[in-house]
Amino acid sequence: MAKPKNCLKRIFIFFNLLFAIVGGVVASLGLVWHLFYQKEITELTLVFVVGGATTALSLLGAYGAHREKSIPLILFLAACCVACFGLLLLTVPAAIYRPQVEQEFEEKLRAAPPLYTASPDIRELAQSIQRSLKCCGLFSYTEWGPKIPDSCLCQAVDDEISGKCQDVQDRYFALPLMGFHKLIYKQTCFPILQYYMSKGFDIIFGVLFGLASLALLGVVMSAILLAQLRRSTAGVSVVFSVSSLPSKQKIWSPPPKYSELYNQPEN
Repeated sequence: MAKPKNCLKRIFIFFNLLFAIVGGVVASLGLVWHLFYQKEITELTLVFVVGGATTALSLLGAYGAHREKSIPLILFLAACCVACFGLLLLTVPAAIYRPQVEQEFEEKLRAAPPLYTASPDIRELAQSIQRSLKCCGLFSYTEWGPKIPDSCLCQAVDDEISGKCQDVQDRYFALPLMGFHKLIYKQTCFPILQYYMSKGFDIIFGVLFGLASLALLGVVMSAILLAQLRRSTAGVSVVFSVSSLPSKQKIWSPPPKYSELYNQPEN
């Protein structure tokens, strides 16, 4: 009997078991996040769904290939088709509208009120970003109004030597005849935020396209295994039907002719 090729079968089972482990790890990380950070289960629903579905689907495909069962492989193929189509349906439009989203994000930030008039939470968030990224203001340090916060100040001598700082007058302490100067970061924060946002989009789209490619690969491999299983099943049926019929030669062949045996006389 011609069974599915062992090489393809083993590769298919190996990758399915690998993805089953990955799905279990994803679900476990969601559970750990819930226990240690006191997150609501509803906030982690997507993590549990993705991890559980990946594990269940991978085990289904591995079982179908190992036991050479058509129904599990058909279900696996259908699920991979749905996953591939859904991922492409989500990713392609998002990639097309990505430049528009980035442009609207910049326009909304430019239209926002200055930082010195924002709420305390927004100002604290902006100062935290400035300390982390070593920048000052979204588009200009003047967004802070007359008083520039300490998060804009250059903290390291290397930054001053490398030309990352600029000397500006703090108008909050300015006097008619003399001003109070501060050494602040020359780089504004928006270009850095835009860079990290672009990198984040690249990573997300890369992961989604990679998952869609893996789903398509699962479709192809499961389809090949199903075709091999059907050919092997058809071969078994033909051999059984031919071998089970009686041979016409055995039924209609006449009996052997009678021959008499005798001893020849000795001379």
